[in-house]
Amino acid sequence: MEWSDSLPPERRCKSTAGSSSSIEDPRQWIPSCHQWLEPLRWIARPPQKLWICGNKPVGPPIIAIVGSRKASVAGLRLAFQLAAELSRSGFRIVSGLALGIDAAALEGAVLGCEQAKRSATPTLTPTLTPTLTPTLTPSMASSFASPSYAPPLALLGNGLPAIYPAKNRPLARRILQCGGALISEYPPGAAPRPHHFPHRNRLISGCSVAVVVVEATVRSGSMGTARHALDQGCEVCAVPGSVESASHQGCHLLIRDGAHLVTCARDIIEVCAGLGVAGCRAGIEGTARQGLSADLRRLERERKLHGDDLCRLHEVTGWSPIRLLRAWSGRGVRSV
Repeated sequence: MEWSDSLPPERRCKSTAGSSSSIEDPRQWIPSCHQWLEPLRWIARPPQKLWICGNKPVGPPIIAIVGSRKASVAGLRLAFQLAAELSRSGFRIVSGLALGIDAAALEGAVLGCEQAKRSATPTLTPTLTPTLTPTLTPSMASSFASPSYAPPLALLGNGLPAIYPAKNRPLARRILQCGGALISEYPPGAAPRPHHFPHRNRLISGCSVAVVVVEATVRSGSMGTARHALDQGCEVCAVPGSVESASHQGCHLLIRDGAHLVTCARDIIEVCAGLGVAGCRAGIEGTARQGLSADLRRLERERKLHGDDLCRLHEVTGWSPIRLLRAWSGRGVRSV
């Protein structure tokens, strides 16, 4: 099922034959299933079920890249470059499959994943080598997922297997072909209603260790995603731009309020450096506590030198307020 981009969402209810013929039928995914996205258990209004096409996104930490649908050429280029480099570095990129920044980020992530696979294939571990053949396909290679393989993830505001907007259908196919996933909270056949998208945004931030806003106006869905991220204890990064451009005002507001100013993938990787290899935010059982350990040790050292003054600890650590409060609240689980 697909909807004409020229119709308002409330009228997009008639199917177009064959429009999603190359997208597999979605499978239902519930929290009790194997490899559920653990961070989503802990957000406000956690999903009771999801629908998924492709491979379940397990392993690498997830970074969201979001922004304006009507982005500048420079913004599109930067979103593409950030996603490609982060994907090559072992992070999984998630976005919303909208036009503009979302699509550019997912395109970059597909390229980065393909490049990482090509460079890593000759050095697969000996235990895997006998099972491989010279005609290894992308879907076969994705089954041997490792931290260097991080296929992207797209979260939609309509029911699968339909793709909205239709212009991004080829991109959706490439995401699946490289081993990624398309996920929706809405059942098959659900039209892309206006309220679906802000509701969907809590899942984009909820499964991520960091949200990167490339371009955004003050009143935009991307700012809504950033607000969800703050509520969920997720790091927020923003790319600065021209002070005369309305499409950067949301980013400037986030930076003013304490978001990390980032201009390249290295900046984002440094923000995520203390969050743990499993990519789970603090407070989630098991791996999240491992992610806290380095920050807890640093915090204890600084407390011995500077006491319990949070302002002083914020100054000497150089951490974001969210990261500092995460470590501070995590002191009670050190011995668990």
